[in-house]
Amino acid sequence: MNKIRKYLVVVLVLLVLLTGCGKENGNNNSNDGSKLSVVFVVTGQLGDRSFNDSAHEGIKAMAEKLGVETKVIEIGRDQTVWRPTFEDLAEEGEYDIIITNGSNAGELIEEIALEYPEQKFILFDTEMESEIVNLYAISYLQNEASYIAGVLAALVTKSDMEYANEDNKIGFVGGSEHPIITDFLVGYVEGAKSVDPNITVYVSYIGSWDDTAKGKETAMAQYNQGVDIIFPAAEQAGLGCVEAAVEMKKYIIGVDSDQAMLFKGVNEDSANVILTSVLKEVGNSLVRAVDLEQKGNLPWGTFETLGIKEDGVGIARNEYFDKNVPAEIKEEVINAYEQVANGEVKVTSALTDDSKIVEEIIRSVAP
Repeated sequence: MNKIRKYLVVVLVLLVLLTGCGKENGNNNSNDGSKLSVVFVVTGQLGDRSFNDSAHEGIKAMAEKLGVETKVIEIGRDQTVWRPTFEDLAEEGEYDIIITNGSNAGELIEEIALEYPEQKFILFDTEMESEIVNLYAISYLQNEASYIAGVLAALVTKSDMEYANEDNKIGFVGGSEHPIITDFLVGYVEGAKSVDPNITVYVSYIGSWDDTAKGKETAMAQYNQGVDIIFPAAEQAGLGCVEAAVEMKKYIIGVDSDQAMLFKGVNEDSANVILTSVLKEVGNSLVRAVDLEQKGNLPWGTFETLGIKEDGVGIARNEYFDKNVPAEIKEEVINAYEQVANGEVKVTSALTDDSKIVEEIIRSVAP
């Protein structure tokens, strides 16, 4: 009988120890030596060679460089499936961190984070409305990088470059009207005006983030009005603008990812019309956040804003930029970049500055 009692005691002790080593409320402690797990939920689709793909590169990099277990789930733009998807993931507790695009799903995630306080969330491309201890957010000063794009566009349209017509007309194409897209636009306009106060900027919205055919049609309409370079901020739909530039022998400024390099070796015609890209270093910022979490230093309950100074945004200086942009233009562009980085130039923001001032700046360059 004593042998049986001793056996039962040993079994109970083992069970307690095993239970203590397991997950608490379904979530791993990222600081206890166990491997961190993250899931990237794409509220859209991959393959845009832009915003979502930039985030995806960060997910792949954190798996390779940080040893993180990762998964990617694409849930499209049908918002009726967003809440149940995020709630199911939080309820299951399989992943330490859920990562997603806050510019689309920020309010929803804030609500779900409060409902599931044991689940951690990282939002990119958004700020936080209130302090939520299991939520961390990253926003970007896209207006700063767009300012540099505007400088480049204004210099190109006045130049004797092959596809420039010297009409001092440049274009901007957004996926739809959104505060972040307006932030891109106002920076672009201010940069262009710093070169030529009398420049004309054509502004159009596709009304979609996915419709490449509509994106192409929208860009062609601007090119037909005398525009020779367009900056599209439209995710997947912006690829249609690239198609239009190739067909009509015009120029493009890419967005979010280094789009010319994504076309390299695949479609050289497209790569060569993209003079540079406005970079939102989404992937790098996600790797940075997860690295901080592994070290126990991620400031949960806050958001951080990353600009040119913090390498959160920038422009692509690749082989196509070097090859296709004249030296004198490159020099002025790099000079403008340094002026923004060191604080000599303050760029207006649609997210923080007076909306009337923003509207006046945009109206001042209308056709």
